[in-house]
Amino acid sequence: MKTKKNTLGLRLIQLFAAITIPLLTLLFAAGYYAKDTVLSQVSRSYQNLVNSNLKMMESSLEDITINLVDIVDHDENFLKFSSPGLTDSEYYFARMGIMQRNQSYQAYYHSVDMFYLYSSPNDSLTLSNVLGTTEAYMDGVRDWITETISDSNNLDRLQYKWTIVKIGGDYYLNRTVGNGLNNSSYIGALIRIDSLRSPLGNLDLQSGGDVLIVDNNGNILTSPSSPLGHDFQFPRDKMNRNSSFSFSDGSRKLFVVSSESASLGINLAVAIPNSELLRGLNDFQAIINILPLLVLMILLVYLYYFRRMVIRPILNLLGGIHRIRAGAMETKLPASNLLEFQALNQAFNGMAAEIQNLKIDVYEERLNAQKAELKHLQMQINPHFFLNTLNIIFQLADLKRYELVKKTVRHLVQYFRFMLQAKDSSITVEQELEHIHHYLEIQKLRYQHSFNFNIALAEELRHACIPSLIVQPFVENAMIHGISMKGETFHLEITAARSVERDDAMIIEVSDNGRGISGEKLAELNSPDYMPASEDRHIGIWNVKKRLTMRYREKAAIRFSGNKPSGFRVRLTLPMEYIEGER
Repeated sequence: MKTKKNTLGLRLIQLFAAITIPLLTLLFAAGYYAKDTVLSQVSRSYQNLVNSNLKMMESSLEDITINLVDIVDHDENFLKFSSPGLTDSEYYFARMGIMQRNQSYQAYYHSVDMFYLYSSPNDSLTLSNVLGTTEAYMDGVRDWITETISDSNNLDRLQYKWTIVKIGGDYYLNRTVGNGLNNSSYIGALIRIDSLRSPLGNLDLQSGGDVLIVDNNGNILTSPSSPLGHDFQFPRDKMNRNSSFSFSDGSRKLFVVSSESASLGINLAVAIPNSELLRGLNDFQAIINILPLLVLMILLVYLYYFRRMVIRPILNLLGGIHRIRAGAMETKLPASNLLEFQALNQAFNGMAAEIQNLKIDVYEERLNAQKAELKHLQMQINPHFFLNTLNIIFQLADLKRYELVKKTVRHLVQYFRFMLQAKDSSITVEQELEHIHHYLEIQKLRYQHSFNFNIALAEELRHACIPSLIVQPFVENAMIHGISMKGETFHLEITAARSVERDDAMIIEVSDNGRGISGEKLAELNSPDYMPASEDRHIGIWNVKKRLTMRYREKAAIRFSGNKPSGFRVRLTLPMEYIEGER
């Protein structure tokens, strides 16, 4: 911090300004751009909604038409209905059969207000049941149907498509179907246009908005909401198209989205007052105008608390680091009210205390590593084993057992050749067990019939890699501590196979039927912190544990246990590794 301009506080102010100034500029531009964007998004959304509902309406009316045509062409009751010579009961049942079928369709097509059935020869009109209507209303409908069907000019217009009709002040869609050539009876359906907009009745259009059905001349065919009024009308030139437009009606300005049905001759429109549509944006614009002052106030409060809670603890931490660098290892940082800085200060204080012991720990670790390496080298040439083997050779030579002398020497040469060439590097399991085989053949010559052994190696593990001399110490340990000269044959078993629990691991076991070991000693050997009590007792086990830990970490494991009915067992779990091309 050579100059004040390089302080953390000033850089934070610059960073805050670099973020907030472009952001405020963007907000100002977004406020004005949002109005057009909202109108465009609303237009697309409502246009899709209106189009989909209009298609559903047309599909529903097409289904109703198919039903009416099917009744006229194929329904036996309809064919009987106007046939001459029917008895009263036959006429009654034919009429009721048709109306029951229509009533079942009316329950399915909720938009149909009523189905009607008219017989010209009998001059009879039958209407389906309509709930919630008055007798005067039904009389007006009957009069209109009778007068219309009786007039051939009107009848022709109604038979070929859905037609807008006005009955008693309300607008309806009517469809009449009949076969004037063979049957002078007609069946038809009336749908109140107001009911067609019911699927959109749950739209939240704010105050003054409405869903309307309009004819091609701009006349409203549904009951408009009270803010619009009954004399409200859309401009004719805006109809007959799928579009959105703004429309002023006196003091009101509306945003309208409409879609036309060419087959029905109607337009489905959604009208929303502009004032309601843009109300949220106007409030947003007002907020943006006062936002710079608000941001400035927040910045001042932010800088005050930021300096108090963040910058000051950071300066304390930097001061502590400088003191530690100067050699003041007793430096301690004060407690903080913030959990993060509290944890940081505690870690710093702990680090300062640990630095004093770090050099000692590193030095001791290096000594242990050198000690393990030294013991490993010492194990490579065992003087006791060498002297015992020479003694065996001497006795065999004295007995003139020259073939056994050659055999013993051959095994001894192979044994020491391997020991002198082996380093702490990878060899195959086959090489390790072959080396152990030479060792045990020499021991067999020493103990004769009181000792035997068996080595079993799975074929798939012959070329698997392990550290050199990783099994040998356990075999030697078994020969030294397990064999007994009380007459019972000492048997040593060595097996290597794939692990059942882990596909990527192998199990190497060394077991015997010797004297075994106490439970207390087993617990000590299985302890992760095992350390031999003296440098000459079980140093090989400690050495193997250290080497496996340095190479495999937690992937390798050693387990010591008793053998049944007597003896000792060592189980090594090692990762399966292969030299490339040898698997």
